[in-house]
Amino acid sequence: METLLAFTTLLLMALVTGVSFSHLLQRGPKAELPGPQFLAVQQVLLRNYGLAVGALEATALVFALALAVLVRTRSSLLYLAGGAATSLALMIVIWAVWINPINKTVNSWAGESLPPDWPEFLDRWHTLHAVRLILGLLGLSALIALALLR
Repeated sequence: METLLAFTTLLLMALVTGVSFSHLLQRGPKAELPGPQFLAVQQVLLRNYGLAVGALEATALVFALALAVLVRTRSSLLYLAGGAATSLALMIVIWAVWINPINKTVNSWAGESLPPDWPEFLDRWHTLHAVRLILGLLGLSALIALALLR
């Protein structure tokens, strides 16, 4: 049971981290796009991210917490599983408090009437996703260490 839970948690964390890495890879190319093209990309290509990634992150958090409970008698493993769960919780908070409001604002725009400060929204969005990537890498590293220590 513990092996399956550790494996599944590690897999979910890797997927979550990969999504954040994909946002980092988008930063440069999106910055080169004119406003209307940026908006089309943002509104069309990222349409399914919210629900899918939200479910993935919530599931990863539940699995990380379950793993922490399962390994609670081994303090080094508990700290690693707890660290992964904390990373996931912080990633979710960053999305809920800062990124989702940006998403809602950007999705309310029309291509022909972008606000003049739209590049600031783009930059803030990518910076927040970079922070999420760092958290994801920390959580992923903790789970890899947990798997190696087991």
